[in-house]
Amino acid sequence: MIEPGFEGAKPYSGDRHIPKPQRRVERVISLLIAGIAFLNFPILSVFSKIELVFGIPVLYFYLFLVWGLIIGAMALILHDRPQKSSASPAEKEPEER
Repeated sequence: MIEPGFEGAKPYSGDRHIPKPQRRVERVISLLIAGIAFLNFPILSVFSKIELVFGIPVLYFYLFLVWGLIIGAMALILHDRPQKSSASPAEKEPEER
């Protein structure tokens, strides 16, 4: 029996969005999976050569490059960006000294 006032399921609204903390978690997990893929056997074997890049063996250069890119991407994902304020400067409270 349907209760009075029941409106049923609401249709999809185009203004729905994933909350920012949830997106952040999804991005970190995606970065983890990409890091595991780039630092695993099949791809590492491609760079296991005796050649040098800037005087560094290719494998070491690749490992440190990927490692640095993962750290940089993690910093971008987890960096707290300042919130845009909708209040005008006149409406804000003056700072105490």
